[in-house]
Amino acid sequence: NFWSEPAERSPALHDTPSALLVQAAMAARMLVVLVLAAALAALLSPASTGFVSAPSGTDVAAPTAALRGADAVAFPAAAAAYGALAASAPMPAQAWTEKGLLQFGQVFALFFLFFWIAGFVRMMTI
Repeated sequence: NFWSEPAERSPALHDTPSALLVQAAMAARMLVVLVLAAALAALLSPASTGFVSAPSGTDVAAPTAALRGADAVAFPAAAAAYGALAASAPMPAQAWTEKGLLQFGQVFALFFLFFWIAGFVRMMTI
């Protein structure tokens, strides 16, 4: 019957401690193989180059300018729109007033002082 309790099963061969150790060793070897395969694939992948190639040719200024984002000069309107958008949005740190920062600092100093003293007392009482 499906709803009845399962019968006591005898210990199988794969439940012995030595078999479990063998299975764990095989899993560890498989993990090492998978990590090495992933590292080799990442190393040989042409899309994952981590370095910029050296400038070629006699003009030294052109590759340097290209590496610094000079392609934006081709689209001056887009560069100007991005600059205007960045200038119009306030930075997160500038959204706070000096008064708000000072109030936060006072609360944080008291909070920090409490935990510092509590930690010091704990350290000295052990």
